Amino acid sequence: MVWQHLKKALLVGAFAAVAALPARAGDCCAPACAAPCTRTVCCTEYVPEQYQCTRTTYKVVCKEEAYTAYRCESVPEVRACTRTVCKPVQETVTVMKTVCECVPVCEQRTVMQQCVNYVPCTKMCKKMVDKGHWECREVPVGPSFGERLKKCFKKNDCCCEPCCVKTKTVKCWVPCKVCVEYPVTTCQRVVTCKPVTVNVTVMKRVEKQVPCQVTTCKMVQNQETYNVTVMVQKQVAFQATRTVRHCVPAQETVTATRYVARQVMKEVPATTCCKPVCCESNKSRKCGGWLSKKSSCCN
Repeated sequence: MVWQHLKKALLVGAFAAVAALPARAGDCCAPACAAPCTRTVCCTEYVPEQYQCTRTTYKVVCKEEAYTAYRCESVPEVRACTRTVCKPVQETVTVMKTVCECVPVCEQRTVMQQCVNYVPCTKMCKKMVDKGHWECREVPVGPSFGERLKKCFKKNDCCCEPCCVKTKTVKCWVPCKVCVEYPVTTCQRVVTCKPVTVNVTVMKRVEKQVPCQVTTCKMVQNQETYNVTVMVQKQVAFQATRTVRHCVPAQETVTATRYVARQVMKEVPATTCCKPVCCESNKSRKCGGWLSKKSSCCN
């Protein structure tokens, strides 16, 4: 498939090269500003061609074949084993045991004895004292029940005179808090320690050896044999079949396409010249020859 695309690309490039070829010198000898004309050129074309060919292909063929397989089976087997068994045996032994006894002993020791004394101590305390005074003040007095009842009956009466406010004289206390310091004498407890020698009875431990009977348990080892049934894994052979895939070469005839190069004559448009006849001014050139790559007939 890639080869066919490559052939097509080469064919298109050949056509483009032929179309880009410069015109012949004889073509420029036409009259000036003439109508477009054509010329015959020879070009190479690649034409597809069908042909028969033989190729080798590989086909997958499945075949049944027999083989020897192995499987694991558990088979019981009796085996003799030996083990060591420890049995306890009691035994009485006389041993010497160390016993500690407590014996009272009188000793002199110096201890620190506490003495408590009470010492007078004076300290200053603070307290708040109210050094206020009494004053007489005028305070408003609200209407009595009779006055309120009378006011309810005279709701519609228009009273333009201002109502006087009744007051009374009340004796009020005006506080004045002052912080005052005063001395307070207390007895403070003072504890002092002094050394004192005293007799103290203490218990001291004294060790001594005492015989005693002790029953001990000794472990005695014995060898014994016993039978054990174990499962042993063994491989057993058996015949089995399996499907195997093989690649077999095969010859086949196919139709392929190839591109063949052929020479074809084609009519292509020629390059026109807008100047007077250039062949007369340049007689040294032959009109039938090819021009150079950089020059043209209309220079």
